[in-house]
Amino acid sequence: MRNNIKERAKNGLVSLGMEIGVADPVVIEMAARAGYDFVRLDCEHMLFSNETIKSMIRTARLLDMPIVMRMSNIAMTNAVLDLGAGSIMVPHVSNKKIAEEAVRASKYAPLGERGMSGASRALNFGQYKMSDYSSWANDDVSLIVQIEDKEGMEHIDEILSVPGIDFVATGKNDISQALGLRSQNNHPDVIAAEDMIISKALEYGKYPALQVTSTKRMKELIEKGVLTFLIGRDEKLMYSAMCENVAEYRA
Repeated sequence: MRNNIKERAKNGLVSLGMEIGVADPVVIEMAARAGYDFVRLDCEHMLFSNETIKSMIRTARLLDMPIVMRMSNIAMTNAVLDLGAGSIMVPHVSNKKIAEEAVRASKYAPLGERGMSGASRALNFGQYKMSDYSSWANDDVSLIVQIEDKEGMEHIDEILSVPGIDFVATGKNDISQALGLRSQNNHPDVIAAEDMIISKALEYGKYPALQVTSTKRMKELIEKGVLTFLIGRDEKLMYSAMCENVAEYRA
């Protein structure tokens, strides 16, 4: 079984990830060399061609870098898993039906109905037998549900009772909007909602996966039992470095 975020969480290891919006696999190579523990490809807010997605997954797999695919289209799940992605993240999981659909797409029986292919990259093109791979694939592949809507928070118990969910993520931007506090990500009500989701995730034996923008918040969350963090996005990191570079030489 390959290096993945679920194994790290099981072993009590803190994982630091970077979100990717730039359509170039060299970003994954840089992230791996910089010391990130995983990358997340944002297919919800960005448009990536199928060829780019293939190149990104292939690069991550060759570098043994866990890659999370944030999918807005669950129908693509089977293809990206067969390409070798290790984790699927489904945004806006607002009810039990969506959670069940995500499990069906990402897990083999008896949990789900993921399609079986005996010669995909996930099987190293046939190096593994389908019978062997399918026996451990459900543990190897992580399903992350993102609860970020008012409806999702109201139905969180129903959602997290669905077998096959591994991680639970939040989304403070959308939570703030759902609570009528648009863009007030650090409002006490938004923090309280995120803390509730964390508490529920742990109650149901799921691993919380959170985006953080400060080490202070990360330390607070570690104390609550969170181990998996998204700590930056490539475009913002690049832009910030560019601004600092120019400012240094214009001073």
